[in-house]
Amino acid sequence: MTPSSPLKPAAWERRIAVAGALLAVAVVALKRGRQHPDEVFQFLEPAHGLAFGYWLVAWEWVEGLRNWAVPGVLGGILALCGRMGLEHPWALASVVWVCCAAVQAWGTLALFRLVEERDGREAALLAAAVHVTWGGWLLYAARPLADSLSVAPLLGALLWSWRARARDGLREGFWSGLLLGLAFVVRYPSAVFGVPIAVSLLGARRWRSLAGGALGVGAVMLGLGLLDWLTWGAPWHTLWKYFEFNIVSGGSAKFGTKPAWWYLPTLAGMVPLLLVWHFGRGLGRRDLLGGAFVFYFGVMSLLAHKEVRFLAPLLPLFVALAAGPLWRTLSQRVRSRRVMGGLVGVYALSSLAAATVQMPDGLATEEIDALVFAGQDSSLTGLIVAGQKEWNISGRFYLRRDVPLLVRPENRVRELDGALTEPQFSHVLVNGTALGARQVETAGFCVLRRWGGAVLWRRCPSGSGSGELLTSPSGP
Repeated sequence: MTPSSPLKPAAWERRIAVAGALLAVAVVALKRGRQHPDEVFQFLEPAHGLAFGYWLVAWEWVEGLRNWAVPGVLGGILALCGRMGLEHPWALASVVWVCCAAVQAWGTLALFRLVEERDGREAALLAAAVHVTWGGWLLYAARPLADSLSVAPLLGALLWSWRARARDGLREGFWSGLLLGLAFVVRYPSAVFGVPIAVSLLGARRWRSLAGGALGVGAVMLGLGLLDWLTWGAPWHTLWKYFEFNIVSGGSAKFGTKPAWWYLPTLAGMVPLLLVWHFGRGLGRRDLLGGAFVFYFGVMSLLAHKEVRFLAPLLPLFVALAAGPLWRTLSQRVRSRRVMGGLVGVYALSSLAAATVQMPDGLATEEIDALVFAGQDSSLTGLIVAGQKEWNISGRFYLRRDVPLLVRPENRVRELDGALTEPQFSHVLVNGTALGARQVETAGFCVLRRWGGAVLWRRCPSGSGSGELLTSPSGP
């Protein structure tokens, strides 16, 4: 293809998928931090343990609620990075971000095909372009969270389910079941989507597709059973533990409960609101895609424990449902391709602003930057983190040092009086005003560096005065 020749039709969706992956990596690199503590403790910490031999074990890994599929893959990648000499936390994190973004690029292609077969190629291109530039999605796309990582195989499952309903085939059903099974392994609540898929195929009497779907799901479940047997000592150990904790005992309620309507305003703050009218029109078709959206949203609303990240799988489905009506409206009212391209461009820029300039608080970027900096200090022999919950920012992935680590939230900082005098703790990371500067100075520490409200202290060298500023007070 010469430089001046037009792009082949199949090249557009691939370029959009690659552009989306690059944007996702750029967004997560710009602000770093973590969207949720599980971003560190679901996959990164156990993967780090597999690759380098030490990690901070979260309670789920003590109780056995997580399987080793994703940490196993990431652990292999991190181990390979270590062999290649890439051991700095930001280098390792960048590799993880790229891997997650690559998975989402595959999901973008699945989304494109799904909308193409539902509403045509033009609507599919529009859906893919909106999806990969929407700020609400870009906050999650390159992060190792199960809620977002499960989206790509889920979109693949819906695509093959759409095909299985259109033409009753063992192959279509098998791929649908296999991909749904993979989404389930990544995130157990993805099983909810199996209900609308099964209902759709049953209603259309697609018996061969149903048989193929059962084979696909069965193959994945056998693999999961074997994995749990090898890693936890019993087949499907993590599945039963997860079900017992979240459904039977209601243990998830200890993390907070919210009313059934809580997701309504939350979802409104996440989706592109300019597409609400078109989304409603797309939902009115009452097909598999709409059924999957409504059923998942309904089940999540009924569960007492609610979090914003649980809605991540609905973001691409929202765009997919709105794409067809949106394209028909634009094609009827906007005749010029340049004008249409300009409108899409302005929309994309506003979306990017939502994911970067207007990025929400709570990413703990400053604290994680401080952890990385502390881990690179050769004098570090032990770290105290004051003012943060144990599962908020701490962990070995970003610290990259196997040293004593003591974390205390703001309401327990008094317990640190004795620890401050212990020689093994050479550094103290204070977030906000949880621990008074006078108290740390009195214990013999000097300010090493500041990141906004996060202050890293180090034991003062012999002969220097307490509180002495050792390095620049600001920096990335």
